[in-house]
Amino acid sequence: MRKTLLTLAIATALSGCIVSRVDPQKPELPLPDSLPAAQRETVQLPDPWWTLFGDPVLNQLVDEGLANNTDVAIAAARVAQARAALRSTNANRLPSLDLGANANRAKSSTDIVAAPGVELTQTSYTVQGAVGFELDLWGRYQRASESARAQLLNTEYGREATKLALTGDLTRGYFALIAAAEQLARGRDTLATREESLRLEKLRLDAGESDEFTYQRAAADAEATRTSVYQLELEVTRRVTALGVLLGRSPKDLVERAILTSEVDLPVPVALPAALPSSVMAARPDIGAAEAALNAAAADIGVARAELFPRISLTGAFGSASRELGDLFTEPTQAWSAAAGLMQPIFQGGRLRANVARTEAVREQRKAEYARTVQQAFREVLDALNGQRLIESVRTSSSAQVSALSRATELAELRYEQGDIAYLELLDVRRGLYQAQISLVAAQRDALLNTVDLALAVGGGLGERAEALSSRR
Repeated sequence: MRKTLLTLAIATALSGCIVSRVDPQKPELPLPDSLPAAQRETVQLPDPWWTLFGDPVLNQLVDEGLANNTDVAIAAARVAQARAALRSTNANRLPSLDLGANANRAKSSTDIVAAPGVELTQTSYTVQGAVGFELDLWGRYQRASESARAQLLNTEYGREATKLALTGDLTRGYFALIAAAEQLARGRDTLATREESLRLEKLRLDAGESDEFTYQRAAADAEATRTSVYQLELEVTRRVTALGVLLGRSPKDLVERAILTSEVDLPVPVALPAALPSSVMAARPDIGAAEAALNAAAADIGVARAELFPRISLTGAFGSASRELGDLFTEPTQAWSAAAGLMQPIFQGGRLRANVARTEAVREQRKAEYARTVQQAFREVLDALNGQRLIESVRTSSSAQVSALSRATELAELRYEQGDIAYLELLDVRRGLYQAQISLVAAQRDALLNTVDLALAVGGGLGERAEALSSRR
């Protein structure tokens, strides 16, 4: 008989777990197995990814940012909250034990005829413990634990995604600052040339070798260049401020030492592998976070469904009571009790079934979010790969344009001095050269920023700065 009851209990428990188990229904997306082949030589992506630029200043900035950035601290705090929530959820699967003790002293008078008016004083001591345990026949606590663990994994992936995003923002900000500083240097050099030209035109005007129209055009050209320099100085200031926010401090010392003193140049853009399999994107933490959120939503459905079934609780009490403290734990004073209870929800106004419907809707939302995250990741890879080829073409063309305009400027200045061309023609060539120099620096910057985007899109790693995930411990 006992064996039959035990077998029935085990079968009921197993069937209950099956009742609350829900398939996350992870969507299958029609993505290609590989990306378009490269049209030029490529290199392997190192780990951590930002070391591919071989810039010690950048490496230092990334280390400092990961240590001090507030977004990283916030993400770490979220992980700590999720880890504590998991421990709290797992505690529901264990029995509870409570212990209480009290001492009571009372005085009363008796009206017995033999001893009227006699006062009686009594002292009693009690120690009692209570044990409670709810049978998880329907897997409610098991699914809740699975949900909490998936939520923890989601926050851990989120922490890694925050750190990766920070490394990308720091790298982009660093290159953008260097580019702005290089453009500012070009502007200042050009302004010095314009001011010298203005001085010479003034001498020619005073000597009667030129007219006021030519002088005023030279003055306007100098002021236009000065305006451009002011705008570039503002851009550098903004880049410095943005980088300081990411670092958690002012990077003024870095700017004065390395960037604005022209000690740092934009590195040569590096080509990354273009024939990358789609499986590489599985390393992206945002995809891992989306999948963990989907698993948590599926487990929440199991919790909601289990609420529809009865709860079976086992309770027990044990303790000791005595009028003498020394006899409190002797055999005659001990007592115990045990009970079992069942609670089946009958009418909840549709609340329980509405909660099931809500959790099922959340799962559908998480499925769509997962699909969107994967599709977005694949789009980012394709955009960065296309950008790697096209931006390089822009950079090559800009470099050729600067070379041609530099030579054209030399010839124009020579012909102007010989009186073969008007000043307006010289001015037009000079303007073209200045804009081409600014555009070339911008193209070099854009090529570097695209390399950053591609490295992050294919799941660039954090190296030793990556933290272990709960599912891998």
